[in-house]
Amino acid sequence: MPQRSDWSDQPCPIARGINVVGDPWTLLILREALSGARRFDEFKRRVGASDNILAARLAAMVADGLLVQRPYSQGDRPRQEYVPTGAAADALPILHAYAAWSHAHRPSSTEEPVFTVSCRTCGHSTDRVEFCDNCGAALEVGNVVWARPGRWQGRAVNLSAGGPPGVDQGRA
Repeated sequence: MPQRSDWSDQPCPIARGINVVGDPWTLLILREALSGARRFDEFKRRVGASDNILAARLAAMVADGLLVQRPYSQGDRPRQEYVPTGAAADALPILHAYAAWSHAHRPSSTEEPVFTVSCRTCGHSTDRVEFCDNCGAALEVGNVVWARPGRWQGRAVNLSAGGPPGVDQGRA
């Protein structure tokens, strides 16, 4: 996927990060990968991207170390699933920060109920990005539940501590 600009060699870490997670489709795909989507058709249904956009973003996310490809069928037409890496799990605070910023500065008049982030340790919702504001527990992939509005309401980031099943723990 060609970038509008290549900031991969910039001294600023924000600029370098934009090269990897700055694309809106990438953030939506990352959201779904952390929520359990693994297959092309799942991502397509959940994010609504066209085939060519989705294929390009998935390939870029594999190249950038956010996802790894694993075969899930054999035969005449082998298929691949996309599994989030440790680098993808480490991006969870970015998604939380986007959600918090959007609630504060771009509220939706139709969103009932709202997107919430809850801590599995204490069960309370939190407005913090990395730690629960009620009990102080780390908001990591294995300790977070997302309550999402609309058709995805209640879908959780339900990944086990120490690495979710099927998640590649390598760091990109």
